[in-house]
Amino acid sequence: MSDMPAGLPKHPIGTFAFVGAYVALFVLAWFGIYIYIFLARQPVTP
Repeated sequence: MSDMPAGLPKHPIGTFAFVGAYVALFVLAWFGIYIYIFLARQPVTP
């Protein structure tokens, strides 16, 4: 097995950035659905 060159980071930064962007888009989409659909329909109260 070959060793990593000294200048490279120890973890895959691009993968973390991709996953972070996906999570951010998911949270924003969920929040938009919550505000514009759920709250617009007046949530059920007991």
